[in-house]
Amino acid sequence: MDPVEKDLRERLAKVGREIFSEGLTHGASGNISARVPGTNKCIIKPSGYSFAELEPHHFIVVDIDTRKVLEGNEKPSIETPFHTKLYRQWPDAGGVVHVHPHYSTILSIIGEEIIPMGIEITEAPALAKGISVAKFAPPGTDELADNLVEAMKENVAALMPHHGLTTIGKTIEEAATNSRIVEFLAKLHYEVMLVGKPRPLREDVLKGLVERAKQKGLLI
Repeated sequence: MDPVEKDLRERLAKVGREIFSEGLTHGASGNISARVPGTNKCIIKPSGYSFAELEPHHFIVVDIDTRKVLEGNEKPSIETPFHTKLYRQWPDAGGVVHVHPHYSTILSIIGEEIIPMGIEITEAPALAKGISVAKFAPPGTDELADNLVEAMKENVAALMPHHGLTTIGKTIEEAATNSRIVEFLAKLHYEVMLVGKPRPLREDVLKGLVERAKQKGLLI
């Protein structure tokens, strides 16, 4: 096996176990993928597997342009359409994380955009640009993929109504960090709404975070 692909498979399995143990998803829900650098291929989680049981060899290789399975015997994730479309929309994206975290899902159901607040956003500064809310569509459909891609034209994260959250990054690790911080911000936003109105960080601070993300070479 190509050493680059072998490394990506190992990293995907590791990230998958981490986000499962952190409670960002449950059962067999959610999916992750990574682009194979310099190719039109991505490595994606197969359908029906829990992140907790994934091993490097379980992942399958899919053509980003055609969605054709190039390597592996498992059925690809039903959300392969939006993974491949996000890679086509964001040429520098190297990883996609889709999870079903509790607070992000709550806010997605009521169509509530997460307000950029709290110092923890500095751990994922690209989120200062905004976290979109996509239009609803049934899981696994091209309509859902199109809605999500539209919502993520400018932002590296989007809530999916009644469904969950999707984030991207230059690496699978960066995409996972974005998911963790979005869920933290979603919980913070929810709890602030219990006692008052969420208030964003100052505009100059948010602009500074966007610049920091660019300087750090993050996807933005």
